[in-house]
Amino acid sequence: MSGRIDLSFFAVTTSVLACLLTLGCTSGSGQARDAAPDSATPDSTSAETVADTPSVDVASPDLTADASTGTGGASGSGGASGSSGAAGADAAAGIDGAGGADRPASSGGAGGSGGAVASGGAPGGGGATTMDASTGADRVDATGAVDRTPEVGETGACVGCTTYGTPAMTGRAMPTDLTNLSGIAASWRNSGVLFAHNDMTQAHVFALGPDGRQLGRFALTNAGAIDIEDISVGPCPAGTCLYLADIGGNLSASRVEFAVYRITEPVVPAAGTTGTTNVTFERFRFTYPDNANRNAEGLLVEPQSGAIYIVTKLAAGQPSAVYGLPNPPSPSALNMARKVADLTVPRAGDQPATSTSAHPCGLGFLLATNTAIYEFRIAAGAPFESAFAATPVAVPAPTEPQREAVSYRPDGRGYFSSGETASAPIFETSCQ
Repeated sequence: MSGRIDLSFFAVTTSVLACLLTLGCTSGSGQARDAAPDSATPDSTSAETVADTPSVDVASPDLTADASTGTGGASGSGGASGSSGAAGADAAAGIDGAGGADRPASSGGAGGSGGAVASGGAPGGGGATTMDASTGADRVDATGAVDRTPEVGETGACVGCTTYGTPAMTGRAMPTDLTNLSGIAASWRNSGVLFAHNDMTQAHVFALGPDGRQLGRFALTNAGAIDIEDISVGPCPAGTCLYLADIGGNLSASRVEFAVYRITEPVVPAAGTTGTTNVTFERFRFTYPDNANRNAEGLLVEPQSGAIYIVTKLAAGQPSAVYGLPNPPSPSALNMARKVADLTVPRAGDQPATSTSAHPCGLGFLLATNTAIYEFRIAAGAPFESAFAATPVAVPAPTEPQREAVSYRPDGRGYFSSGETASAPIFETSCQ
């Protein structure tokens, strides 16, 4: 053994250290590997994420399939949706892949680059729909229609109930000037929020918790409303919108022009606010085919296409009729409604129809009277208008003063109802 010092060990060690410090190590092919991209998982508690995404807690489908195929996790270039599909767990169906019950888009950020979902990534269950994980917007089909119906193989999301439990009171409407509550609509965008309004001319929308406390108030300044009777949540070009129906015709026999107002569904702060926020709106004026005066108190917004339907209110025991507006309606010209159907309810002995609500997955609708609530049921994928020919099923109706409002929960697994009075009680009836 000679007295020379072998420097090869130090040379190798120095090379390794340099590699680690500069991330310039080469693969077996001799090409330098790029450093891992900076792909911090989105913060699911950020104000923007919480405000813009719904959060109904329902079971999510098994999305462990290959993320590159779109059958389970959402796809994205370079595997942005997560190497094992974990990042697609909720993001692939932002509104749950099984049919539209809202889920927080941020929960898909658990794995992989980009976390929630890559823009334009293919959704699960056949790749027919997409969604925006940053806003929790509804997934839409190729025509732009919102898709909230279950897809083949998806489970545990927005469904229809076969039986319901006993109605339970959740609270009372607390705003002191919400004295003639005439409509409610469960938010698609804000978890646990109900939108409500007064009867007649006040074009204000109150955001309430299920316990009735005020969380916000939104004013449609200079709307010129005459008799507002119902409210719905539905799809629109902005994502989801509130539809406010100025359709009452019993205050003036000469009234022949009616209107539906549309506003982008507002973000409601979780802590609530006592102030009033002015909002911009569109006004869709319409008249009936014979230019006649009609009284109506029911509004339906089809949850995929956004088609608008008006349900008339006749005398006690007389069945209502359904009229449809052009889809999309004109915000400038006078729209001509078309008669779609005559319903079989209200029945003899029933009070007149006072409110309606479209099932969020397109599985039919509810019609409320002062004394009863009926559900018109159709199968998933059936045309929405086929519900008007369905045999209505009487569902539980709580005892409440002058029932004027009904709305499905955003997951379809129950409904809320309330009456036209000061401190109106709010009831929730859930699937059994």
